Amino acid sequence: MTKQIWLDRVQKLLSKNIMEGEGFRYTKPASPPPPEYEEQALWDSCFHAIIWRWIDPQMARDELLTVTARQLAGGADAGMIPHFSYWKGSAQTLWNNPHTSRITQPPLIAVAAWRVYEISKDKNLLELLYPRLIAFHDWFDRRRDPDKDHLVSLIHPWESGWDASPRWDRAMGLRRPTHEEAKQARFRLAQTVVQYDGDALKLAQDGFFHVESIDFNAIRAADLEAVAQIAAALGKDAASWKKRAADVQTAVRAKMIETGIHDLEGLDEKPIEVESASDYVALFGGCVSESDAARLVQRLQEPRNWTQFPVCTNPTTLEAFDPGRYWRGNVWMSVNWLIYQGLRRYGYTRLASHLAERSLALVEQTGFWEYYHPQTGTGLGSTPYSWSALVVDMLE
Repeated sequence: MTKQIWLDRVQKLLSKNIMEGEGFRYTKPASPPPPEYEEQALWDSCFHAIIWRWIDPQMARDELLTVTARQLAGGADAGMIPHFSYWKGSAQTLWNNPHTSRITQPPLIAVAAWRVYEISKDKNLLELLYPRLIAFHDWFDRRRDPDKDHLVSLIHPWESGWDASPRWDRAMGLRRPTHEEAKQARFRLAQTVVQYDGDALKLAQDGFFHVESIDFNAIRAADLEAVAQIAAALGKDAASWKKRAADVQTAVRAKMIETGIHDLEGLDEKPIEVESASDYVALFGGCVSESDAARLVQRLQEPRNWTQFPVCTNPTTLEAFDPGRYWRGNVWMSVNWLIYQGLRRYGYTRLASHLAERSLALVEQTGFWEYYHPQTGTGLGSTPYSWSALVVDMLE
């Protein structure tokens, strides 16, 4: 298919998923969705803006302004941008307030905004977002880095975007959980987060979920780099943002890559030794040396990771690998896009192109699904799913 044909398909998909009301316009993840997919999700909207910029830059702008509109203005978590915004006011039961969750998601807003700006040249968008980005990243440093090592912590698996990954089983107190057991544990933890007012340190001290995640921190490094680009475009202080990005990159490299540990659990930073595709996202954030990049890329190409349709989020050799289950080894276009961008960043353009080709072939064969079986290509989860349209951003 030509790029224009792909863009036409994607426009039809995304247009069906637009949600619009008084003061908001965004793209919901799926249509027809389960109830939770009616809401606006943070990193979904960042991906949606990246896609929309090729089709409708104004919609991309609205997506980013809407997803940041519910940034918390007061209290201990002032500056946080919530992982879900409930524009119909249905969050009360779960989060004890009607409009937002009490947790966040991977910070890709500056990355998305810069990519939109490169096409639209809409400097006003950057001006509107810049103070929101400052407050968001200041919140991370204030509330999610209790040991001040430049690595921020997650207090719930939903914050990672990898909701049910085997990476989180031990930290959730689970061993070989069923789908329903893991789901109920996540909902119980959400209630605990509310009870603790989202205090990461207190939650960790009392033995609840507290994880420094390699991919989340790598994404944050890339977002800090993008804030520096935005600052430079606006005539602001870019140097301090570059340093903050470098501090995160150095911490990821020293504490997660060079040690071979990767994700870290608890205040004592116990290693989580569950292999996953999250390691390759370190490339996206510029968090590895050239030699470590080469080792990661070599591992990525092993058959247990580079399946018929790559990239499976857990290797096929992992005991917990169960590709028909949510986040237990499936293929996700969001993860593929991050890895694709990281490969290009480190000069592995041929492998990046191969990943793009396989991703496009998967969507062409199966359609726009939430996630996919890595060996058969069977579509899984919800459909038609908006962020699988990220394949158009891998067209070369």
